[in-house]
Amino acid sequence: MENTKAREFVQKIKGLWSEQRNRELIYLEAMKKEGMGPMRKMLTQGHFSALLCQKEIRSIYDYFKCFFNDKELGDLNEIKINSGHLMQDIEGKEQILGFLKDNEGMVLQYYRALIKHLEIEAEVRQILNQHLDRISELYEILSKQGNMKLRSVTVS
Repeated sequence: MENTKAREFVQKIKGLWSEQRNRELIYLEAMKKEGMGPMRKMLTQGHFSALLCQKEIRSIYDYFKCFFNDKELGDLNEIKINSGHLMQDIEGKEQILGFLKDNEGMVLQYYRALIKHLEIEAEVRQILNQHLDRISELYEILSKQGNMKLRSVTVS
């Protein structure tokens, strides 16, 4: 990878890690909400998915970063997010599921843009495609859960 493309790639990977960190915190916050017991398994899967993706993204970042210029991912101040603040006004299951679905949709767009617009080594592309597949599965689960809730409301 030439130098400017490598720098752009490192910045995009840093952003992707930040998105995964946000996912982790949002799923944790969703698990704390009342009445989410039936959704606990799916929320836990989302949380662990975010943790695993972060770990793999960190390895990619560490491989491509410049040791002189790029900070460690955990040291980046701009990554700190107050997930409790993001979800403080969201209480109902339908609202929480909608919020999670919208967030997963944004993360999917980020992945697709990264894969589409940058030349990526085959091994890195494979890892990112696996992440994309897993997040797509969670997005579909969230979509189905939301549709089931809507159907039960309209049928009643």
